[in-house]
This record gives sequence, structure tokens and C-alpha cells, in this order.
Amino acid sequence: MAVDTALSVSIMPGMPRPLSFKLLLPVCLPFLAHASFAAPPEMKAQPLVSTPVIDGDVIGDDAWAGAVPATGLQQVQPNDGQPSSQKTEVFIGYSDTALYIGVIAHDDDPSGIIVTDSRRDSSLNDTDSFRVIIDGLLDRQNGFIFGTNAAGIEYDAQITKEGGGDFGSGGGAFNLNWDSSWTVKSQIGDYGWSAEFEIPFRTLRYGSGDVQDWGINFQRNIRRNNEIAYWAPLDRNRSLQRVSEAGTLKGIETPGQRNLQVTPYVLSSARRGGSVIGTETDSDVGVDVKYSITPSLTLDLTYNTDFAQVEADDVQLNLDRFALFFPEKRPFFLENAGQFGVGNGGEVELFFSRRIGIGDEGEIIPVEGGARLSGKVGERTNLGLLFMSTEAVASIAPGNQFSVARISQEVGKRSSIGAIYVGRDGDGSFLTPESDDYNRSYARWMAPGLSASTCC
Repeated sequence: MAVDTALSVSIMPGMPRPLSFKLLLPVCLPFLAHASFAAPPEMKAQPLVSTPVIDGDVIGDDAWAGAVPATGLQQVQPNDGQPSSQKTEVFIGYSDTALYIGVIAHDDDPSGIIVTDSRRDSSLNDTDSFRVIIDGLLDRQNGFIFGTNAAGIEYDAQITKEGGGDFGSGGGAFNLNWDSSWTVKSQIGDYGWSAEFEIPFRTLRYGSGDVQDWGINFQRNIRRNNEIAYWAPLDRNRSLQRVSEAGTLKGIETPGQRNLQVTPYVLSSARRGGSVIGTETDSDVGVDVKYSITPSLTLDLTYNTDFAQVEADDVQLNLDRFALFFPEKRPFFLENAGQFGVGNGGEVELFFSRRIGIGDEGEIIPVEGGARLSGKVGERTNLGLLFMSTEAVASIAPGNQFSVARISQEVGKRSSIGAIYVGRDGDGSFLTPESDDYNRSYARWMAPGLSASTCC
């Protein structure tokens, strides 16, 4: 475990040796001993002869027979460094198409299990819950979180650069609006509660080897005790997003598959009667395509985009002169959204996708189409390319073409060097002549510093 504190003592020639050094030394040693955990734990993924029935019954499911569970979770709260007050067993297996996780959360007082919400992506902090983070690329920076509680809710998020968002870091994100296709079921029994996860491999991003090792960690919350425990021990001020200190899941045989999702839509309407002579009809068509070029590099395409099914924004009341921040929820922009992040999320960002397709006062700006390539090339290079075209709307906005190019090279566990370019080219149909209707922004960074420039 790395200690983020350094102590240096300088003694000038002719100066007496400071007595405080001898007094502080015994105090520092226990601290360092506590912070120096053993090597991160490892576990073996089990190839399953039969697939589990996803009903939450881990104990009674023969598919888990012979699988060796991970145990020994360690508290960070309330008793830092002590074993969890309740036993937790985590089984992991896989088939040709999916990763399976079985959890038995033992509890000597099942009546004390607390469930506060059953909506998707509801907070798991105030309920008895279980979460797992999976780093399929084993880069110790990025991953996916899946979680549930005793009511069986689905909780998922995408993590980029351990969820950090410091301006000089080149971006980072905890993206709770990322949603994918997977299944979880839970049940409560006299032993406590249990859950079973089925996560298709097409949902995850991983390397190209036939047999792989992944980064992984587990978190269990026991709400009545205000208890938080992890499988791979973390410092008290860290969270599950700390992928660099996760354990290792070994021996996963992944399929060499390609993920293709096509989502078309057709809209049609007809009007007759009143002032309408005869029958007026109107129709519209569009399509979204998602294709995994490799398991770690994803191409998104859209034509005549329709965002009608996107979750509505939460109502906010603005009492000052600053613009409100609404998070991106449109699926087209969510895959690897953190790859495009440079700045402090919600405060200062060089690229904010919510500006595309929405006017200054919330007006709808039709999107003609676009393309988006994002993910990882090789082991340590992150790539993000985006192009979107929007239509002109009279007295509101010109027709625009948006371009974003972002690349970063990971250095060590938590550092990177990279650059981003953001451009907009308008057609000059609103307020500004076409020759002047453009914006350019770019940034380059090398941890820990960053420089940014904006043109026009």
C-alpha cells in the first residue's frame, strides 16, 4: 500500500541534532506498519460446467459446487483494519458467454438487514449492499462497478482514471449514468442474504489474450453497524474506485467475439379533421449502431438521432447567475465518457457533450448524425474521437459540425500524458458570418501540470 505522505528532515552544519526526531520516530513506525498491507489478494475464476439459475439462491445452486469462494473482507469503518463482523463468500465462474458472480452475505441477525430503495442506480451507501469493481484491461486505472442489495436492485457505473476529476490529471470520471445489459437477483434467508450476477462478456471491456487476469475488488456494507469492508484492503480515505490497489482474478478464458447492437426507430403520425383538409401524415426514421472493433475499442454510429427515451433531468432551481450543470444521460455519449474529460466535472470542462443537440434555453436542436470511436489501443493508450452534425434552427442556432480528438498515454499506475482538441464549425446561418463561425480549443498535459488554449 502506497503512503501518500513524505517526511524529510534537514540538519544544517553546526546545528544541534533536533530532539523532536527521536520523539516522533516511535509514533511514525506504527502508522507505517498499519499502512503497509500485504500483497493484494488473488482468486481463481472457475469454469462452470452448468450455468447458474439467476434467482439469488447461491447455496442451493449446484452450478457453484466445487467453486472456491473469496473470503476475509477487512473493515475500513468503523474498526479500521479489523476483519468484517460478518462472513462474506464470493464465488466467480464463467461460461462461453458470461461472467457469473455468486455472493453469500452471512448475517447472524437477518432481521437487521436494511433495504432503503429498490430503484436502479439508487445509492447503496445507506443499505446493506455488495459491490464489485472489474478491471478487465488490468491497467489499474479503469473499470466497471456492478452492485446490488438485498432487494436485488441493479447498480452499475463506469470508472475512468479511478474516478478522479482533477484539472491537471487529464480527466477522470465516475459515470453512474452508464447502463448496460446484465442481470442480478437477491434473496434473504436465515443465513443472511445472497445474490447472483450474470454479466455478459459483451458488456465488459478486456484484453485480447485467450487466458487473462483481471483486476477485481469487492465491497460489502452492513448498514446497521455503519460497516464498510473490502476484499483487497484500502486506506480509510479510499473507495472501491481505487483500482490500482484491487486484487487479481486469474485464469479467465474469454471468448473472441464481436459485439454488434443495432437500435432502429420509426415514428409516424397522422392528422385529420378540424382545419385539416384530408389527412396529413408525417414519419421519421433513424438508427443507432454500437460495434466493438476489439473488446476494448468501441465504435458508435448514429443517424437522425432520437433521444426521446432518455431519462428526464432532475429539476434544479437556479438562484444565482451561473449556468446549471445537468449530467449527460444520452446513451450515445456514455460509452467511455471519461476518456473525453479534461477539467473538473461540472465546473470547468474543455468538452461538455450536453452542448450538442440542445440550445442555450433548452431548445431541441436536431442531430443529423455522428460517429464516435473510444477505448483503449494496446495496453496503455487511450483514444477518443467524435464527430457530430446538427441542423440549423432559425433564430436559435446555426448548423454545426463538432469534432473532438483526444489521446492519452498512461505512465505508471496513476499518471498520463496526452492532448485534446475540440472544434466547432458553423454554417453562418445565425448571427455570425460563416468565415467567423467557428471555435477551437485544445489542451496538452503531462502530470501534474496542464496547459490549455482557446481560439475564437
